[in-house]
Order: sequence, then structure tokens, then C-alpha cells
Amino acid sequence: MNAQNRKRKPRVALIVETSKVYGREILLGISRYLTLHGPWNVFIHERGQNDPDPPWLARWEGDGIITRSFDFKLCRRAQKRGLAVVSLRHLHDKPEFPTLFPDQRLIAERIATHFLSRGFRHFGYCGIAGNKLWERRRHAAFLRTVEENGGDCAEYKPTYMVDAERNWEKEQEAMVEWLEGLPKPVAIMTAHDSQGVQVLDACSRAGIPVPDEVAVVSVDNDRVLCELSTPALSSLDQNAQQLGFEAAALLDRMMRGEKVAPQNIFLEPGEVVTRQSSDIIAVRDPNVAKAIRYIRENAYTDIGSAAIARAAGLSRRALEKRFRFCTGRTPMEEVNALRLRRVKQLLSETSCILPVIAEQCGFAYHEYMSRFFKKHTGQTPGDYRRSFHQT
Repeated sequence: MNAQNRKRKPRVALIVETSKVYGREILLGISRYLTLHGPWNVFIHERGQNDPDPPWLARWEGDGIITRSFDFKLCRRAQKRGLAVVSLRHLHDKPEFPTLFPDQRLIAERIATHFLSRGFRHFGYCGIAGNKLWERRRHAAFLRTVEENGGDCAEYKPTYMVDAERNWEKEQEAMVEWLEGLPKPVAIMTAHDSQGVQVLDACSRAGIPVPDEVAVVSVDNDRVLCELSTPALSSLDQNAQQLGFEAAALLDRMMRGEKVAPQNIFLEPGEVVTRQSSDIIAVRDPNVAKAIRYIRENAYTDIGSAAIARAAGLSRRALEKRFRFCTGRTPMEEVNALRLRRVKQLLSETSCILPVIAEQCGFAYHEYMSRFFKKHTGQTPGDYRRSFHQT
């Protein structure tokens, strides 16, 4: 923005789809930023994910653009005219603009951990057609996490575009065949919620019980899609509101003259929202299953190994041996993993003070919780929270 325009409100075009929850959550995050630091004059209209850039963008005399367009041609021209451009579109090895994107490695690791904590040893990964960088990173991280914990993973790659006319049935036939050939019980990660719904439909057609034989977790946490499916679909929340907030903050700095090189900037996603499609303990050892159930119900209390062993009906030594055999972890490692995820959630999603968070997560003192958190993450709770609430 030049000096004579500093007093007027910045003019910003938001080329973000309004047709999907992911895009609307991004827009809510931008709105949250403007409430704190705005206002802007915002140019926006209803659009689908695959809609082309609006033609007026080629001649638009604005100040900045936040885009999720597939076609960057008009944005390239805008950048050459001096407009600041921030991308939220698919990753590229050589990005043309500063690009913010959820960390695909963490998405995959969190879904894999969700399954592993339930005792699964067989896994499936449903990808998308094409060869997108974001999916390659996600798939590699999921496979690595599964294999490092002693699991095996089969991959399904769609042959047909499931949203194209008359191809749904062909795709379902292929998916049913793939599902029937997998060892059971199996835990499946899908690329997005509509694909998760597709997998659940294929299970229904094949007569495969969910989640008893096939557990499913998708990505995006579109509540409408997740709760329309039968059973309700578990899904990871990508934290799109925070993505929108950070994109607006970055664009604001760029419009004020800060130079930002084209680069990929990865943000921490949210957690798995558990619904019926993955709400199961997939271990054959009934005593270990009792222990896992007890841990889930009591992880945020003053829980110890002796109490877990009593709930499982085993000695501490026997439980630890059988628990490690079934899950790859000790009972207390499972407790600590649940507590750590809960602390992260409360730090990122609430303004609770540390003593309150400690109490809600099973720590007697917040100082001990802080040491525990830094040991496992390399960050203090304050640093972690500030990474989500930069102003």
C-alpha cells in the first residue's frame, strides 16, 4: 500500500470457496482477525471449490488477495501489479506465493495414533486421484507411523472421480472388492469426509460391520457429512479457522510493506473428533481391552499403574507385558499420550490458565504439567499457546 492510501481501509479479495465447511471455517478465521485488527474492505462472492478466478481480478486495483483457487493465472498478474497474495491452495515444491497449509505429517500421525491407541495392527489408506504433494506427504507420514509401530498398511487409489455422473457405482464396486480383501480388523484413513462416507457405504454394501471389522477416520470434520453417514464418521479437524486467521495476519503484514518470500508455511492441525466409525478397542486380549477402557475413562484423574492393573484383573507385571504386546506401549505411556493431547487441545482452543488445565488433565501441580509438556514437545505451554494466538 503506498503512502497516500494508508489512511483508507485495505481492499482485499477473498477467493475462497463458500460451498464447503473448510472454506467457510477459513473465512471465519479471517473474520476473527479483522475483529481484532481490521477493518478491511472485503471483496467476496459465493463460489465452489473448483470455480475459476473471477474475471474482474485481472483489472482489480486492490491491495491484497487470499486465494484457494486452482488456477493462479490472475493472481500472478495481480502480484506483478504489486498486490500482496497469500495462497491457501495445494502445496508445491516451488511455491509462487507465501502458502499456508495444515501440517500433513501431523494430520497423518494423529490419525495413526488414534488407531494405534485402540489396538489396531492392520491399516488402510484411501488416497485421491492424481499426484498431489500434500497427499504424498500425508500418505508417507501415515505409512511411516504405522510401520514404526509394527503395523501393515494397504493403499486404495480411486480409479474414477466419485463426483462424476455414473461413476459412483463403479467406484463402489472397486472399493468393496478392496475392503473384502483386507485383513480384519482394519483401520482406514481417508483423504476427506466425502470419501469417508463412501468407505462406510462400501462397508454397508459388503456387509462388513463398522467399527467392529473396519474403523474409519477421515479429514476435515464437516459435521453435516460426518453425522449424515451411518454410522457417524470420525474425522480430524484441520483447524481451518486458525489457518484463516494466520493468513489474514500474514497478508496484513505484506500490505504494510513487509517482504515475505514464496514459501510453504505449515500450521498445526486439530485433533480427531471421535464418532461411532472409530469408537472401538481393537485388541483381542480382553484384559488389555479392559485396561484401555479404564484408561480412557480415568486418564485425567490421579490414575496409576496399580489401579489400571486392578481394573484389568491382572498383576502390574502381567498387564505391562500384555499391554505392550498388544499396543506397543506401557499403560502409563498410554495415559501420558492422552494427557498430552488434552493439554494441547486446552492450550490451543481455550483461554484457561495453567492451573485449571493441569487440574482438568490429571496433574497435581501446573509446574509439573509444564515440565511434562516441555519434555514431550520441546516447548513451554506458553510458547505453544502463543503459536496459536499470535496477534
